Parts: sequence; structure tokens; C-alpha cells
Amino acid sequence: MAIHPILPIGPSQGGLVAPTAKAGNAGQGSFAGFLQEAVAQTGQLQHEADALTEQVAKGRSGDLAATMIAVEKAQISFQLMLQVRNKVVEAYQEIMRMPV
Repeated sequence: MAIHPILPIGPSQGGLVAPTAKAGNAGQGSFAGFLQEAVAQTGQLQHEADALTEQVAKGRSGDLAATMIAVEKAQISFQLMLQVRNKVVEAYQEIMRMPV
């Protein structure tokens, strides 16, 4: 059985490495920025749902379907934010358990 030597990355294999390098720049932002944007969007969805719920409760709006959709969007967004927070805390705890 012949063992082939490890070859340096050549032009034909360069495409395999380039997407990884570009993926870091594709987001154009940091993870903290992403989290801040997600929290802000969740807050906005909550405010919209609250406003629509208040309008329906006061009898100003009869569009119950749009109100329920807005409430569900806000609830799903909040659940997603909560799960992301749980994963971040879990990752932090895992890092803290690592021996130095």
C-alpha cells in the first residue's frame, strides 16, 4: 500500500478554503450586534402585538385574525430569543468548566 505525501493547497483546491474566509465577512457584523438587533426586533413585535390587542379590547379594531397573528409572531420571537439565551449561557458554562 502506497502512502501519498501531503501536498500544499494548490490553485485547484483553493476554492475549498476561500468560502470559509469569506463566510466571516458575509455577516458584516458581530454576534453581539446580531443579539442586540434580535432583542430590539422582539421588543418591537411585542409592542405591536400589545397595541393591536389593546385596540381589539377597546373595540376600535375588529381584525382579530391580524391581532392573533401579531401575538403569535411576538411569542415565537420571544421563544427564539429565550432559546438563544439558553444556548449562550450553556456555552459559557461549558467554557467555564474547561480546565486551564
